[in-house]
Amino acid sequence: MHPSIAQRITVLDGLRARAHQATAEFYQKPGVMPPPLAPLFIVKPIGSNAFEVVERATDKVITTRTGINAAVSHSYELEAKARKFNVKQFGKFLSSWTLRFGITLTVFVFFGSQM
Repeated sequence: MHPSIAQRITVLDGLRARAHQATAEFYQKPGVMPPPLAPLFIVKPIGSNAFEVVERATDKVITTRTGINAAVSHSYELEAKARKFNVKQFGKFLSSWTLRFGITLTVFVFFGSQM
């Protein structure tokens, strides 16, 4: 690679890293709200008052609805369901599962030692 191109790539990488760092510092300031996340589902018209609800990440068609209001409300429902199961809920689920498994194992050990 030509030295001037390599030097330019290095400079641009440094500027890109500085821009990411400055953005992160900006959103850490008090009173500054980060921009909202992009929607998980997109509503696309397919013609004759029919609309598709498409998953944004995979570009997979989830469902087809008649009417824009029905399609948008269904996409909101899907987003609410997708965001309902978060890390905190996963931790609670894992904790309760571990507790149940431990109690079951303790009962088996207790009754196994009695025989």
